Amino acid sequence: MTIRGIPVEINASWLIAFALITWTFSTVAFPANFLLWSRGEYWLAGAVTTFLLFASVLAHELGHSFVALSQGLKVHSITLLLFGGVSRIEGDATRPRNDIFIALAGPAVSLTIGALLVGWWAAFGPERQFQVTPLHGVLIFTGLMNILVGVFNLLPGYPLDGGRVLRSAVWALTGDTERASRVAFAVGRLVFFLLIAWGGWRIVNGDVFGGVWAVFIGWFLLSSARGERAAQKRLGAVAIEGGMDFAVGVVARPMPPTVDVSTTVSAAMATGLPSGHGDDFPVAAVPVAREDELIGFVTAQELRDVPVESRNEVNVGQVVDSGSLRVISAYEPVREGLQMMDRHRVVQLVVIDGGLVVGVVTRQDILARMIEARG
Repeated sequence: MTIRGIPVEINASWLIAFALITWTFSTVAFPANFLLWSRGEYWLAGAVTTFLLFASVLAHELGHSFVALSQGLKVHSITLLLFGGVSRIEGDATRPRNDIFIALAGPAVSLTIGALLVGWWAAFGPERQFQVTPLHGVLIFTGLMNILVGVFNLLPGYPLDGGRVLRSAVWALTGDTERASRVAFAVGRLVFFLLIAWGGWRIVNGDVFGGVWAVFIGWFLLSSARGERAAQKRLGAVAIEGGMDFAVGVVARPMPPTVDVSTTVSAAMATGLPSGHGDDFPVAAVPVAREDELIGFVTAQELRDVPVESRNEVNVGQVVDSGSLRVISAYEPVREGLQMMDRHRVVQLVVIDGGLVVGVVTRQDILARMIEARG
């Protein structure tokens, strides 16, 4: 399905997880806590609870995704996996604070759901064993599992949400994203090895079922962390090899003088149009403003395309395309800037920092810096 334009997918491993978790609830968790249900009620409650648990995981991932969308990032998809889910978000947050908001959004959703359901049980739940129905059991276990998911995700182990918060904190302190990633992955590796060791200890002490689950989850997260770290290193190597290991803000130039929308095409052309080359005015388009508010860019060719006999009647505001105004954070890598230019078919981007315009960057600026970096 699709939620707010975000495709939601189910990995094949989810079917295995659904069967295993349903079996665990139906044969271990519910019979140990609620003694008076029938066998069919245990299995029904187990299946419904597992479904609600995965619906809660989806809500958890939507929390990440919606906050990412609010930061101007693009969410490609959400996939439900064997253990939880993953949101595929294009690009990175431009500041540690924004990255922390994205990371904490998921656990906040899980803990809120858990608090509401556990709070309901405390206020209105049955007091005696014989009064507990499968519906009661489903609600309280769904609440407890959401709290467990929220707290577990806050462990400082990358790629868990707590690991992402740790990475953002180190990034904020050092200003070095690579060092932040190394620290987060190192701490995560320690956390997951401890989880595996704890599972082994539980097995030795007789809790084979719980111990195997802990070992399996620790191993799965350790493998995921290694895979994600390897992917980050490959991306970093490509960026450095291509001379693209710098931020857009490094090559941003001050915003050139703007042309008011009411200016006629002939008047704008009479002032002299930039060609896109040279040092004094190295842009291929003129910024257009309405009451000092930037609304887009117009190229020299677009002005020349206006018939000569109409240039005194047609103003620049009638020619400018609002789609030519594209904004990028000063902290985004330049490879993202080039991709954005290609995606929107523009030759310049407005560079912002904290909501304030700091300048403009062109394809020529980026390519010139890349050539300089290579040699």
